[in-house]
Amino acid sequence: MKQYLLLTLGCVIITSNLQAQQLKGIIVNKKGEPVPNSTVYIHDIAKGIAADNLGEFQTALGPGSYTCEFRSLGYESVKKDIIMGNQNQTIRVELQEKSYLLKEVVVYATASNEDPAYRIMRKAIAHAPYYRYQIKEYTSEAYIKGSLTVDKIPGIFKRAMKVNGSDFDINAIIGKPLVMESKSNIRFTSPDTYQQNVTALKSSIPKEFNVDKGLSIMTSSIYNAELNGKISPLAPGAFRFYAFKLENVDYRPEHIINKIKVTPRKKNPNLFSGHIYILEDTWNIYIADLVASELGTTLHYRINYHQVQPSVYLPTTYDVTMTINTMGVKGSGKYYASMKYNSVQADKTPDPAAINETALPDESEEQKIPPEKQKISDELDKLAHKEDLSTKEAYKMSRLMSRMREPEEVKKQRESLEIKDIEKVKMNVDTLAWKRDSTYWAAIRELPLREDERRSYQTRDSLSGGDTVSETAGDRNEVVLSIDENPKTVFGKITQGGVWKMNRDLSLRYGGLTGGLREYNFTDGLWLGQTLSLNWAIDKNRNFSVSPSLYYATARKEWLWHFSTSLIYAPMSLGQFQASAGHISRDLNSENGESRLMNTLAAIDLGQNFIRFYDSRHIKADHHIDIANGLHLYGGAEIDKRSALRNRTSFNFIGKDVPENIPAHATLYPNHTATNITVELSYTPRYRYRVREGRKWYVSTKYPTFSVLYKKGVDLFPDNAAPLYERISASISQTIKVSPFEEIDYLFSGGTFLSSDRLYLNDLKYFRNNQMLFTASDFNRSFNLLEPYTASGEWWMEGHLNYQSQYLFLKNLPFLQRFSFDEALHIHGLSTENRRFYLEGGYSIGFLGLGRAGIFTGFTEKKFDRFGVRLSYPLWNLMEKPIK
Repeated sequence: MKQYLLLTLGCVIITSNLQAQQLKGIIVNKKGEPVPNSTVYIHDIAKGIAADNLGEFQTALGPGSYTCEFRSLGYESVKKDIIMGNQNQTIRVELQEKSYLLKEVVVYATASNEDPAYRIMRKAIAHAPYYRYQIKEYTSEAYIKGSLTVDKIPGIFKRAMKVNGSDFDINAIIGKPLVMESKSNIRFTSPDTYQQNVTALKSSIPKEFNVDKGLSIMTSSIYNAELNGKISPLAPGAFRFYAFKLENVDYRPEHIINKIKVTPRKKNPNLFSGHIYILEDTWNIYIADLVASELGTTLHYRINYHQVQPSVYLPTTYDVTMTINTMGVKGSGKYYASMKYNSVQADKTPDPAAINETALPDESEEQKIPPEKQKISDELDKLAHKEDLSTKEAYKMSRLMSRMREPEEVKKQRESLEIKDIEKVKMNVDTLAWKRDSTYWAAIRELPLREDERRSYQTRDSLSGGDTVSETAGDRNEVVLSIDENPKTVFGKITQGGVWKMNRDLSLRYGGLTGGLREYNFTDGLWLGQTLSLNWAIDKNRNFSVSPSLYYATARKEWLWHFSTSLIYAPMSLGQFQASAGHISRDLNSENGESRLMNTLAAIDLGQNFIRFYDSRHIKADHHIDIANGLHLYGGAEIDKRSALRNRTSFNFIGKDVPENIPAHATLYPNHTATNITVELSYTPRYRYRVREGRKWYVSTKYPTFSVLYKKGVDLFPDNAAPLYERISASISQTIKVSPFEEIDYLFSGGTFLSSDRLYLNDLKYFRNNQMLFTASDFNRSFNLLEPYTASGEWWMEGHLNYQSQYLFLKNLPFLQRFSFDEALHIHGLSTENRRFYLEGGYSIGFLGLGRAGIFTGFTEKKFDRFGVRLSYPLWNLMEKPIK
């Protein structure tokens, strides 16, 4: 027993002697001032350390000799050999300001009459796919430290803010730093999967917030088309978005570093500004120093790359600075990440386009290239030996490189119709992560804690009683300005309405006494009543709803009612059945009519009635289903007993004489019962979709949508002058994303009445036309200056072509580029049996998708004859729930 204790004690002593010691340091300039945003790279263990804004750092190192490289933008790099023994060490590193040479570059620029940066960028863009897929797998350790200080929040926001649904007092965090630190082991597997095991986690963030334990910017690559959601300077087509300038060249024994200034051609939140440093000949990134701003929030990214093994450069440090100044909210934040690579497995196939590249060690004597890739390799080899690539050749080389290097998994994802939201970061939080003590953190922490950060931790611990944040908490925070849909009191629900949750699956929506006034028009007067909606969630994806409505029309002195039901029964095939019945007033143009809510405001305020109403007693059924992906079938049938309506009131606030509901010269029809059958088949090739909670949602396609519609009027009842006709139409439509900042939208359609033995006003083909100054429709697929109720009873052809851009005319002016709006051009054309040629052109300005303002001109038979202004507010459709 005694021998066992002595042996154990001896092992403890030996182990303690071999434990890692602390290396602490500060990086300064020749004046002795701290150099902020500097980095340390320890070559022997492939470890990077991001120093803080005071140039300080610390790390644990075992006994031995280490080659350390100290780097900061604008300074010469310094290498030092440091020997660690059994004692802690503190070092001071002085960096000298860097001098550059541009002689050779200037001569080259004069010969080509182009800034030499473009030659370098073409090479870098061409090689980006190689570096994007260069790494098959690596394991690493990451130390992350983030802090955020909110300095000011306007009082109106404080009162309305809710954090993840809680009643957290937002005043508790104002002016106080919120700090988070983590230590993780990471395994990366190509193409973009990260397994993160969080071994230590510490936070002063209140428990009402979710602590972000993810990797954030670390999972995004500058070699991708997007870097953290912004367009990368190395993206294909980057020359359309950025201007480049070679500012300096740093000649070193081992490589040449080109410093290139990146300037966005337009001021846009999706673009970066700043600098990138690119190595000559290998064309990979050495340092990325980029800034992005959006709505008053600015993020400054500094990413350093080091050669972790021959020809393999990986990010070793991340330094992100954030400033917030938007809508009265002010704050700042910092994010540091330091990486240590334990193992790296690179694709051993050398870059076929790189010159003077050091080949990676390969166990096989010869790598076999599949025959289908040999041709690509030969083309890449030809392009690689060109001293200067054209922009077209650079883009071609990038495409070829992608085809050559792209993993089969990425190709399958791209070609698959289903867009799967693959979890990039799979995270596991160690059971001890939240329980690490101060001794443990002192040993692994790589940035010193400041006094205010210590107080922040202490305050958090004292308020929480030592509790920890839930390990199952989400990684995102939802901070919203909350306006509760449901009043909290019974009286409030009765007067204001809301949703009554009857049980887990059953709910009742009630409009409240304040919603008892639905609309006003001159044929009905006021609609006074209520609409209820009973919703039953059959399961997670299927839903059944019933909505009865009952209103009293004050001018007609008659009760109007409507009853509708809907069943979503096949969520993966968009299967939905709807049925309705009612006695209400309806618009003659039932397919493309005006907003009844807007008509209400126009009638009571201005004495104008833009809708022609008729009395409808109807029963209707509709069915939607996907026969195959992108192939959608609609079928509907309706029996509608129609009769004419006349004005019963003329009240309006300005006392204006109101127009007749149906103009005197219009052909009035006799009372009759119409029976209509409609079938529509539409097809969108390769329509990509997502599946969310068992339901299919179409997302995007590169192809147009083709549609064919057939409608027939039949007579089912004796002694009834029902409409008798057959109508067929076809259309093609598409929205094309030309670039991140511009798109083209078009719709072309045409049709004819195959027969028209008996037609009434209701049965004509009407065209969407924005009659009112204010409209809920957008401008893309509607006319704006046509005469009210323009229609066809024989044949028609119409076309809509729209070009929308964030930089069309006004946005090209530099002083306007900071404002969030876009511009669009519109061309609309129509030809019918009554109007051989009508053309409408317009220009509009849009505001963040919330609305548009446009001016339009109209030409009949090539002669200018009309002009108008329209204001579109599509969100109006969310406010109005029309009864049809």
